[in-house]
Amino acid sequence: MKIKSMNHTFKKIMTLAAPATAAFLLFATVASAHVTVLPKESATGAWETYTMKVPVEKDVNTNKVVLKMPEGVEFQQYEPIPGWTTTVDESAGTVTWEAEGDGIGAGQFQRFTFVAKNPAAEGEVAWDAFQYYTDGSIVEWTGDENAATPHSMTMIGAAAGETTANAHGQAVGTDNAADEATTDESAVSDPAEATTDEASTDTATDPATAEETNDASAVSDPTAVPADAPSDAPAASTSNVLLYITLALSIVAIALSGAALATRKRK
Repeated sequence: MKIKSMNHTFKKIMTLAAPATAAFLLFATVASAHVTVLPKESATGAWETYTMKVPVEKDVNTNKVVLKMPEGVEFQQYEPIPGWTTTVDESAGTVTWEAEGDGIGAGQFQRFTFVAKNPAAEGEVAWDAFQYYTDGSIVEWTGDENAATPHSMTMIGAAAGETTANAHGQAVGTDNAADEATTDESAVSDPAEATTDEASTDTATDPATAEETNDASAVSDPTAVPADAPSDAPAASTSNVLLYITLALSIVAIALSGAALATRKRK
């Protein structure tokens, strides 16, 4: 009988706590739905295939997305998407995807794939994106990592032995030591002519002395957003407050239900 009573009490607590827990998980999922560009890491000078993921966080559709190329990144190609028109503005360094129909609906997301050439210097690059909604509002994903609407970041580095692809899709190794060794061997036509006391003097460039690119320069909307366009970016503190309130309500609900059931049992 005691085990049966305990099981009944546990079921009661779970029934009361389930709605609060579901609300907490839903809020956490929505709060993390940002515009992102992948991959998060790539190699210097590589022709990288990037994918921008654009989720809809409102009850209205997204009908246009503008992506600003980071400094030192050269846009090369884009993958066509049915129902979307793609425009490349080389002078402004932007790529615009605009929906021919309804666009991206509430609760949906769309991926936009393109190829870009990475800068020669190591460092982080920031992807500033501008998301347009059919109600006229614009969300600017241009903030730092602590902002409510942060821009996506990619770390550009030189990894030994890493393999990337060139413009023709051919694999290109980045192991400079192996390349130099091959060059040195092919340079000697007759082994007898090479003296044994001569030392090879290859000069390697120290990646640490390369200039780092400016990864987060302030940018304004490249498509000349009207000054009166409403901003839909929530305050960073609001998200944290709602998160704490939801969690606190869940704990209080569980505690109250447990106390009530314990009181009934004693009676």
